[in-house]
Amino acid sequence: MLQPGNMTIQQQNERIRLSMFKLLCLGLGLGALVWTVLCVAFGLYRCAAIPLGFVVITLLNLALCRLSGRMAWCMRVQVLFSLLLPFLFQAVLGGSMASGMVMFWSFVALAGALTFQSRVIAIGWVALEVTIVLAFTLFDPVIDLGDPLGAITQETRRWFLSFNVASVTVLLFSLALQFVRVQGRMRKRLHEVRQELEAANTVLSTQRSDTLNGLRYARQIQSALLPDLGAHTELFSKVHVLDRPRDTVGGDSYWCGGHGDHRFLVIMDCTGHGMPGALLSMLCHGILNELVYKDRIDKGSELIRRTQIALDRLLKRDNSGRKDGAEMAVVHFDRRERRAYFSGLGCSVIHSMGTHVTVLRGQRPLPTMMNGWNGLEDIHLELGSTSRLHLFTDGVVDQFDAEQRLKFSLKRLVDLVCTHAATPLEKAELSMVEALNDWRKEGEQIDDMLMLAVEPDPRWHRIPVVEEAEAA
Repeated sequence: MLQPGNMTIQQQNERIRLSMFKLLCLGLGLGALVWTVLCVAFGLYRCAAIPLGFVVITLLNLALCRLSGRMAWCMRVQVLFSLLLPFLFQAVLGGSMASGMVMFWSFVALAGALTFQSRVIAIGWVALEVTIVLAFTLFDPVIDLGDPLGAITQETRRWFLSFNVASVTVLLFSLALQFVRVQGRMRKRLHEVRQELEAANTVLSTQRSDTLNGLRYARQIQSALLPDLGAHTELFSKVHVLDRPRDTVGGDSYWCGGHGDHRFLVIMDCTGHGMPGALLSMLCHGILNELVYKDRIDKGSELIRRTQIALDRLLKRDNSGRKDGAEMAVVHFDRRERRAYFSGLGCSVIHSMGTHVTVLRGQRPLPTMMNGWNGLEDIHLELGSTSRLHLFTDGVVDQFDAEQRLKFSLKRLVDLVCTHAATPLEKAELSMVEALNDWRKEGEQIDDMLMLAVEPDPRWHRIPVVEEAEAA
């Protein structure tokens, strides 16, 4: 795997560019020194100032590059002087033939620019080089500095030409060789990086597979904790469950159980989703089991209150300031009174009888309720033969559309319940699920979604059919 201490690709590229830049400066600097010596030997002292000045500029530029760190600007300055000065030097030596085509040296600068400059900038340098070469080839300008150019014989000019051709060839070959070596090292490093990435990808794939397998098994465990609502025939004649976690496991869950004459249907929206939400929902299942089967709670409001107090204690919410918890909705069936009650904290229930729909909202969970949880009510549900109860978490109504602009909203859910009031429960719920899917389309699911739709068993009906028709 990649080690933190290894250089990044960008750092390696910077090192390569700097290496090529230094090689260019060294080669051109040595050539300029040779020309300085030659000019002095022939008594061309004024002409010698140009190659000597180039050496000084090169040294200053290298020092500035090291001190300022502005390598890109230093490279451009160096290439500019390396391109222009050979033509100026050729002009003061008496033209192209007299100097042995000193302008050949500009090709070295151009070759260097192509190796360590960006493509756009390199094209600019090529255009500048072609323009100047054409101009000096066609017009061959000469600048007279007053040096005795007559001391340079025809034989000396041939030696100048040989020196220029040979030295430029050597420098171009050196740059090309260095470039090939760098490319070879880069290919080797890329091969090593590819192997490291493949090894890292293999490890990540294995870890991802293990994680997914673990989540699937966790889902099986979580599903095993969920009650079979269809088996509670003393409470419900028909049941439909929409349970769609955002991830493989989720924090939305439901519970059903009771003791003696009391039965409870509970829906929970635990904070978070994924594994944290699932663990919190399992904790709530344990709390509910203890409160109902051991402490024998006989009111929905008391069940919610005691659950929240237990979460306060177990999660240390009063001291830590954490807001992790569980919003709840409870339907309490009292067989002795043959009555049903609703209590809620954060969650609501939709009660429909035909086309008459009532939304019973749960108490809003406020921070001021910590350690008190007072104000919870037990609301009597007048159930009839056409009654349906929809318990849902906020992930259903808060689901955004495909453009992530509008929420599904409670109003749309109520309209769907009203529209499908006369449709058999299973078919009605499938239509509602289809409507939710059409709303979201390919958009991301932002939260866990859980909705229970139940038709209470006839033994809980208290409103005659005639009265129901009048209410509708």
